Amino acid sequence: MKILLIGSGAREHALAWKFRQSDITDELWIWPGSPTMLAHGQRLDIGNDARWEDLARYAKNQGIDFVVVGPEQPLEDGFADACQLIGLSCFGPLQAAARLESSKAFSKEVMAAAGIPTAAFFVVKGEAECRAKARESLQRSHGVVNKASGLASGKGVFVCFDEASIEEACQRLYYSGMAKAAETVVIEEVLTGRECSFFVFMGEGEPTPLGFAVDHKRLKDGDIGPNTGGMGCYTPVPWLPADAGDQVMAKVVQPLIAELAKRGMKYTGCLYVGLMWNDEGFAVVEFNARLGDPEAEVLAVHDKRDWTKLIAMKLGLLPEDRHFLAAAKDNSGATVCVVLASSCYPFGDSPTGRYVVPKSVFANTNPELCAFAAAVRLEKDELVTGKGRMLTIVTHAATFAEARKKSYAHIDVLTKDWQGVQFRRDIGSVLENDR
Repeated sequence: MKILLIGSGAREHALAWKFRQSDITDELWIWPGSPTMLAHGQRLDIGNDARWEDLARYAKNQGIDFVVVGPEQPLEDGFADACQLIGLSCFGPLQAAARLESSKAFSKEVMAAAGIPTAAFFVVKGEAECRAKARESLQRSHGVVNKASGLASGKGVFVCFDEASIEEACQRLYYSGMAKAAETVVIEEVLTGRECSFFVFMGEGEPTPLGFAVDHKRLKDGDIGPNTGGMGCYTPVPWLPADAGDQVMAKVVQPLIAELAKRGMKYTGCLYVGLMWNDEGFAVVEFNARLGDPEAEVLAVHDKRDWTKLIAMKLGLLPEDRHFLAAAKDNSGATVCVVLASSCYPFGDSPTGRYVVPKSVFANTNPELCAFAAAVRLEKDELVTGKGRMLTIVTHAATFAEARKKSYAHIDVLTKDWQGVQFRRDIGSVLENDR
């Protein structure tokens, strides 16, 4: 099959690597791509400023069988709709359904209508109403969450426990380049428990779970510092109950499908369900309309199934094979990933230093030790780091302790002379297997 993969980050690098392992991937095309992704496929020859309609039409003319959308922005912009208009299969929801991520307010309204467990919430517009409602909510409980309703690259969520943190949240929401995403703000009660995410591929046939992962959002060890797009994660999640997947399918995924159907929507693509879990059960924190980053990297390494075949089934391009879809039960061991970020991440623009990453780092011939690149560019035939999240190191082993040991041994060698690089050393460290 001929596949077009949209995106250029570490998530898309991992997807390119994953698709290339499939026996049915004949050609992999990439747009806009990155230097490291080009080891697995070739760039679609159309400008980076191409309109979504033109990109879809060009891909159709190249004989592409289906498109996989990595990041959220094309989905919010209606790229899947453009593909549908010309009969090009797209693994990514239409714009209306993608609002589950691009509008936190819409997402909460859908959850309420479907009876999906979630935090109590208010929807506000404008800084004054946001500040007032947050203060009012804080007086009634021990904390309050302020969320930009629109897309904010994972940085639009602020958990506040006093008036000073509410003021800081307002400054970030309205005066740090996030103002458009914060035109509408969702104010929620603070949920307690342990956070994790559940991923499921949806489309034709029954929804197919990929499983759970835990992302570490805070910048520094011990879950302190600002929220980021993700500093590392692990899968599976041993502290969940044995029937956790069945619970989420029954109480979240199936009711969501039914509610969307009432609204005339069918969801095709990956659904990301963010969850808070405690002794009383769970509540949904948020939905995303695509694979997470870095969750995509850790799941791509951990899940031994052929994702090209799996996605083709969800698009109706191959008949459903229930034995193949159930093969995730055979996945064993533990997988951990650690993100390496620039010195100025998440809010700065001027990283300290410049690091040349050896090309051999991205060979990824060992499926149990992989490196996927994000903010890495090609300069005079050298791979040079930029700003933001730069690399994701993923390791698989029999236990979490072994996987963590493998990750950090590799990272210590890689970062020996890397000035200013940031990464957490506690990814997965609280797991029972590490004690």
